Amino acid sequence: MDHQQAQAARLRGWNTTIIMNKTAIPDLNWWIAKLRANTPAQLIQIPPQVTMTTDAAPSGWCSTLEKEQKMIAMAHGTWNKRQAKLTIINREIKAITQGLRNFTKTQKNLRIQSLAIRSDNSTAVFDIRKWRASISLIKEIKQVHQTIEKLGIQFQITHLPGVKYEIADALSRLSRAGDYKLKERIFKQTCLQMNLNPIIDLFSQHFNNLLPRFMSTIRGHGEIAIDVLNQTWKMELPWIHPPIPLLPAVLKKIREEQIEAMIIAPLWPGQIWYTELVNENARTLMIGWSNKILDSGISLIKKNLKLPPAKICCFLVDRRPGREEDSQERF
Repeated sequence: MDHQQAQAARLRGWNTTIIMNKTAIPDLNWWIAKLRANTPAQLIQIPPQVTMTTDAAPSGWCSTLEKEQKMIAMAHGTWNKRQAKLTIINREIKAITQGLRNFTKTQKNLRIQSLAIRSDNSTAVFDIRKWRASISLIKEIKQVHQTIEKLGIQFQITHLPGVKYEIADALSRLSRAGDYKLKERIFKQTCLQMNLNPIIDLFSQHFNNLLPRFMSTIRGHGEIAIDVLNQTWKMELPWIHPPIPLLPAVLKKIREEQIEAMIIAPLWPGQIWYTELVNENARTLMIGWSNKILDSGISLIKKNLKLPPAKICCFLVDRRPGREEDSQERF
């Protein structure tokens, strides 16, 4: 509809009558629905209470939520085949929508009324702010505004000129295949500090296993079993450093088998699996920043993927019968 109005104004001036074609019907219906809803709006501009920073890469998207310069939540995901073929601007706008949707619960719990959105794509920022874009993008822009409207919040969107937000950039390029491992020196220090001796390495392959006995997710060389989630973990003290998307399945497996396990995971508040780890009263050792303690694999480097951008922790989860009431201990 905006395109047709602009074209008519350019050809015949603003004081004219035009006949709209059928492509304008969805836009007209949307405006009619807004008028009928008659939803009250806050006229006074509220200063942003939290900041959402987003980034999009060819492989995926990410978003972080900060309050008073402290990260309170993060979300990330991958594109499907169709989305991966979209333009850069289209993916950047989609990343903003995904971030808003993923943080809905957090924003409601914190009673957020105003949000600052930051993106490193100036075109996406301009298009969302001005409602000006090509026909192929206007649908994505509308989704951003509709999502914000459903949340009932105000927003300000700004561009980060010449700045790469490192956490958001790394998350959007995150290696989800787990092609990295803890440095062997750090592994030995961690076991020593926690006074534990794991006897099997789960979710490893022949090029990144830290223990002689290991299980993998796929067939390789030297593993004692594959399809690790369908093997029994009982009678073992496993060292578990899984690909991040598999953490919920790992916690479910530990609950089902009622075992003790050492889990390596990033310090990522807002993630469901992180909340569960905290609620498990897991004994926790902060190991260090990922770029200092992890070794990147060959495929991660070749594909320009990134390590998990956070501090890495070792959680000792104990679901053995009678151990649920143990108090939390930090090393």
